[in-house]
Amino acid sequence: MDGRTLVLLFSALAFTACTKEENPFDALERPAEEPAAPLLPLDNFAGLHQRIFRPTCAVSGCHDGTFEPEFRSIAGAYNSLVLHPVTANDPQQSFTYRVVPGDAPASFLHERLTAFVPNTSGMMPLDLLQDSDWPANAQAYIAAITAWIEGGALDMYGQPPTVGNQRPQAVGLRAVPAGSTGPAYPRAPGVGVQPIEVPAAPVDLWFAFADDATAPTAFTHNTFRVAPSLAAFPTVPEQPLHTGATCAGTDFSGAPVTFTHRASIDLTGMSSGSTLFVRAYVDDGDHDTVTEAPNDGSSNEVVTLFTLRIP
Repeated sequence: MDGRTLVLLFSALAFTACTKEENPFDALERPAEEPAAPLLPLDNFAGLHQRIFRPTCAVSGCHDGTFEPEFRSIAGAYNSLVLHPVTANDPQQSFTYRVVPGDAPASFLHERLTAFVPNTSGMMPLDLLQDSDWPANAQAYIAAITAWIEGGALDMYGQPPTVGNQRPQAVGLRAVPAGSTGPAYPRAPGVGVQPIEVPAAPVDLWFAFADDATAPTAFTHNTFRVAPSLAAFPTVPEQPLHTGATCAGTDFSGAPVTFTHRASIDLTGMSSGSTLFVRAYVDDGDHDTVTEAPNDGSSNEVVTLFTLRIP
């Protein structure tokens, strides 16, 4: 299949309705439950959430929604940290925000991890699960958080924060047999983040989004693109994402999340070894431009989270 034919194929991506008919790829071996989330790098906020904030801080009675910061989800953690006003403070009232992009010493999060602050409950983390790896990796984890703050406290897509309303974030992607809600197809085996392996057949993609002020079902722009290369995205038309139904799964860090946007693509006839790149486009109505996820500034690992491959 030459490049022109492949681009034309994606320009004509067909949507398929939910159906109870027999899937043409029922014989494909699939897991009985959701595949485990890939291990994300610590130089990305999603990796900090997956490996530090969620397992170490979102424990029962702590930052599990009982009080802020709220570390149960990637977006919840980011929005309740970056440029978020402090509720506690030191006796001198030295801190304004939990995280000040580019300034770790001015960030109350950094202070709570590295020093005892009078009039607080103590140095964080206060309580650890029995199998926590914090004691063995504390210095490396603190260094990673410090580097993230000093690097501008970027979100998982490499975007800088804004004061006030944050942009929507795509926090999960599932690929499932067309007309179903799962189980999800797994990622390819290997070290690091790998593409999702899908059959050359009809497939549904489910997206999970998070926003600090707007429900994902209220977004005013909901589209996606699938392209055979990153350079081909400008040539591929946007296709609508469907809302109105939901399914359950896990986000990129492994936390439970609700998926609200669905796209159906027909990959019948695609050859083994084909790699396909996915991007979503949404608008919460509070920004001048539509949010693209991932985008040209996203890391290779994040791009791979949105990559499909025909095995």
